Amino acid sequence: MKEFTGFMPETIDFLWELRMNNNKEWMDQNRERYKAVLKDPFDRFAMDMGEQFAESTGEKMNWAISRINRDIRFSKDKSPYRACRWVVFKEPLSVGTEWKLRPAFYFELSPEGYNHGMGVYEATPAYLNAYRDSIQKKPRDFADIVRGVEREGIFTLMGEDYKKVDASALPREIHPWYVKKNFYLAEEKKMEDIIFSPQLPQMLAEKWKKLIPLYRYLKEIKAE
Repeated sequence: MKEFTGFMPETIDFLWELRMNNNKEWMDQNRERYKAVLKDPFDRFAMDMGEQFAESTGEKMNWAISRINRDIRFSKDKSPYRACRWVVFKEPLSVGTEWKLRPAFYFELSPEGYNHGMGVYEATPAYLNAYRDSIQKKPRDFADIVRGVEREGIFTLMGEDYKKVDASALPREIHPWYVKKNFYLAEEKKMEDIIFSPQLPQMLAEKWKKLIPLYRYLKEIKAE
């Protein structure tokens, strides 16, 4: 496979046009274009990103790239295609969609820009119970990790909160983390030149490296 040399302006043009023409007829007419300007560059990006991340952090990850087709069986939105594309970097032993239940990194490209980060996107109650138990046992250790992430000022904590989880006995900086029912750290950016540069994976790897202490903490949590 060829090396990643950056996404192309044509990649973004394709995503905009797909958003405006989200139907099978248009896609059938642009299938080869899709492969050339979106699918192939994204495959090369995922390969290069995985290598850069492993070199930067020692974490060897598998990856999964979103399909262009949407699952519309239970959705009110019947648009058949995604006008964006994402890739997740997950633990090597995770199978299928198990990555949603465990900490994983992600990168998403849309017509407006990109976003990226790390989190547990569909945490099970068992995982969250184990997560809170771990924090309760050593709250200062977790507080140190949280401060390290927040000190960098790159990522924003996102996700839904439980309404009835009590964090009052814990250090204040832990409270927003302790009450989450799903959570992820994200940086959202408008379109910028780095998207079209071969340096994109290296830039992301350096930012993701700041999340490694938290990632390893989350990875060690075992849900019964």
